[in-house]
Amino acid sequence: MNDLQKLKSLFGNTAAAIYFIFPMSFILFTLLFMPLFFLSSVSAVRISGFAGISMTFEFISVCGFVIGLSLLIPPFRKIYKAFPWLYSFTKIFYANLIILSIGLGILNKGYEIQNTTRHTIFFILMIVQVFICRVAMCVYFKLKPVKNIEER
Repeated sequence: MNDLQKLKSLFGNTAAAIYFIFPMSFILFTLLFMPLFFLSSVSAVRISGFAGISMTFEFISVCGFVIGLSLLIPPFRKIYKAFPWLYSFTKIFYANLIILSIGLGILNKGYEIQNTTRHTIFFILMIVQVFICRVAMCVYFKLKPVKNIEER
């Protein structure tokens, strides 16, 4: 290995480490704690009777962008080789983030108008959506199990 390749490898490893520490760690914490955030947001909306802040599109797009960059840029892909569990974690929890964010968006839509019947309908609709999507996610991952990034 010549000096230029060693320098490129060192630069790539450093870039991957910095990327993992800064944007990727924030995304991993977001993915990990999204179910708790979802439950607290649903509780706040139900107790207050008013729609909460809907950041469905923002959560999905920011997390998807950061995860996508980590998969598209070859030096950043080293993160998934260093932590083999990370690819499965991000894939499953990102799907979970999408499901829960859409559910929260449905609930917020129902609480935009002050009507008890509408609130109940949208709460039930949110529960049904989360349940059906989680079952679909389980079936999908049963048929297409998540593999390490090296096995792809």
